Amino acid sequence: DETMDAVVAERLRSSVKDRAENLMIVDLLRNDLSRVCEGGSVHVPRLMQIESFATVHQLVSTIRGTLDRSKLNAIDAIAACFPGGSMTGAPKIRSVDILNEMEMGSSRGPYSGCLGYVSLNGCADMNILIRSAVVTPSLESESIGDGDGYGGDGVGESGRLLFWNVSIGAGGAITALSDSEDEFDEMMLKARAVKDSVQEWSLSSSSSTLKGGSGDQS
Repeated sequence: DETMDAVVAERLRSSVKDRAENLMIVDLLRNDLSRVCEGGSVHVPRLMQIESFATVHQLVSTIRGTLDRSKLNAIDAIAACFPGGSMTGAPKIRSVDILNEMEMGSSRGPYSGCLGYVSLNGCADMNILIRSAVVTPSLESESIGDGDGYGGDGVGESGRLLFWNVSIGAGGAITALSDSEDEFDEMMLKARAVKDSVQEWSLSSSSSTLKGGSGDQS
């Protein structure tokens, strides 16, 4: 429904909570980049613009700066900006400490980390990992018959079944204006496309078994 889609996009564009969250992230990134960029080069060419995708609308801002290559390189830029302010909130270091306490030290794995490359010529392209699935194979023993030998394919009379453990990472930012139910619904919406893809893949993998469902992380 294009009309409803436009209403949803406009609701996001005018949301006081989402705009405040976006502005906080912009300020964090401007501060991070100013530590490694040439003076006066950090700027915001796009502020809180709507970008629409197949399953979600995004409120997007672009922050740019010119790296001070006389003293610094791509590694310094990554170090200055990591962890990403969109995943931590502010103040960054204290927020990470609080998150670690709330999550009882449980590792998020790749989710909310960084994925990309650093080239030998100094170029780099990095991305914060969100709305992602980590799929890990797991072999588990299962008694199939009376024998205990294994065939040439690794599965014998007392064989091992291949399972896939799947963890899906998705979350949302909590601010003073947040509503807990709205935040939960937003997290589930963000995870839906990944979940649907994993479910479709699992149904098509007739020789394997998907185990454990998904573990949403926020």
